[in-house]
Amino acid sequence: MSLAEAYAHCAEVARNEDRDRWLGVLFAPPQTRPHLHALIAFERELSRLRESVRDPMAGELRLAWWREALSRERDDEAQGHPIAAAVIDTLQKFRPPAHLIENAVTARQFDLYDDAFPTVVELEAYLGETRSGLLQIAAFVLADGRDLGAAEASGFAGVALGLIELMRGLSRPRALIGFIPREILTGPAAPPEDLRARWASPEVAAALRDLIALARRRLAEADAALAKLPKAVAPGYSGLATAPLWLAGIERAGANNFERPIEVAAWRRQWEIWRWSRRR
Repeated sequence: MSLAEAYAHCAEVARNEDRDRWLGVLFAPPQTRPHLHALIAFERELSRLRESVRDPMAGELRLAWWREALSRERDDEAQGHPIAAAVIDTLQKFRPPAHLIENAVTARQFDLYDDAFPTVVELEAYLGETRSGLLQIAAFVLADGRDLGAAEASGFAGVALGLIELMRGLSRPRALIGFIPREILTGPAAPPEDLRARWASPEVAAALRDLIALARRRLAEADAALAKLPKAVAPGYSGLATAPLWLAGIERAGANNFERPIEVAAWRRQWEIWRWSRRR
């Protein structure tokens, strides 16, 4: 498979699985778009891991493959995997700190098990590793390999966007229920049992409201931090454009978050992406 074919595959994955960010990438310089598509496709590939394996050990082996592929220990195999080939090429061209991509893989081990995060701090750390690091790499791409100090904006944005994705996914059969920290599941009922039964008990509903409020705070902080950066890096954070729409949908759904997917009209999302990009 040629690199051109690998990047074309990544663009298709981004368009089909994360259309909001795919649209936002259209506002980036043409030469950077394939690399941004590669990062989006990589995140989608790892986020599907929980749903694609039944045995955690199979997932562990898949993560081990990714670690070895990205460290160039499986070059022949990686060149036959379009997302791996595109991501490796992107990392070679822009040379972001190695820990950003390494952490994005390693932290996905949590997805394979049903253990809950004890605290909100640990949840945010997980989101920082699985989402924020990839946003920071996108900033390196848009800055032609220079470090513009995007760690703060990436940290806040990754937490906000990660929380929204997890809450949007609660209706999926293999949803990652354990992301709701134990410390905010309080009350006389048995919240872990409520979660496993996919029942929005008062305690679970209250926990979701807390997470929605946290996502809104992190969104505001991400916007403030992004305003300090050059406008050139904004397309890497275009997921922020539609985040308020998704949060409003999650809030409206309430107890129905476990029953059906959250929907936001495509035209509204496209309009918000255009407005957001114009403001940047």
